Amino acid sequence: MSVDVGRRVFVGSMAAGLPLLAGGGATLAFAQRQNGATRIQDPVVDQLLADMKGAVRSLSQASSGEHARRVASSLRLLAAWGASHQFDARVKDTIRGVIARDGRQMLIRRSADRAMFRSEARALGFDVRSNVPLPEPPVVDDATRQKIVDDLLTNGATARWRRVADTLDAAAMALDRQATLRAGGATLVSQTDPSICRMIQQELSYLNIQMVFWCAPWFYWAPEPCGLATSAYMGVYAVSWWYGC
Repeated sequence: MSVDVGRRVFVGSMAAGLPLLAGGGATLAFAQRQNGATRIQDPVVDQLLADMKGAVRSLSQASSGEHARRVASSLRLLAAWGASHQFDARVKDTIRGVIARDGRQMLIRRSADRAMFRSEARALGFDVRSNVPLPEPPVVDDATRQKIVDDLLTNGATARWRRVADTLDAAAMALDRQATLRAGGATLVSQTDPSICRMIQQELSYLNIQMVFWCAPWFYWAPEPCGLATSAYMGVYAVSWWYGC
């Protein structure tokens, strides 16, 4: 399959709510048999996702506190929407169902299709024309993966979206300061405020594994889960790059 055809298949799968992931096809039928597996259709969520993707594309080109705040705002509104639609309860039920069917170790050790990730990242503006280079998500150790699974089972997803939004808001203020300092030969934010870089790296680890889970067929019912997780990851990654973390 050519890269262009592969990307069209991947993007088409996003529109259908069926993200492709390494080994994902084997569980697609299971996902479709789950109760309420029909994809949630909500124009509000569609618009919020479109707004977040637009902000992430802007971050691929320029350092801007305003772009970071736009991503944060979209995540916070998505969290509010989720809280009013029992979204976390469905996330927990889905994860429990996967563990019951395939085992916890399979869930923890699942890996993403990196070629497909790169295709989605390019669709968000991270290509040869972007100022921020295309990333290669780092390997996350099993202990961290265990903590992320426990967090999803305990809290669902929306609490973490709010936490990522808080991190992005803090980063936006630092980006604003960085822009002011640059006018007079600024130092990197990572040198002046390392706590922000630590916060960002923690959220990147979480979002990295969230992409693995949310790009699997298990979340077939959610509104564009893979696009949401990848957009959040790329937005935080771009902020990290502009900081020099």
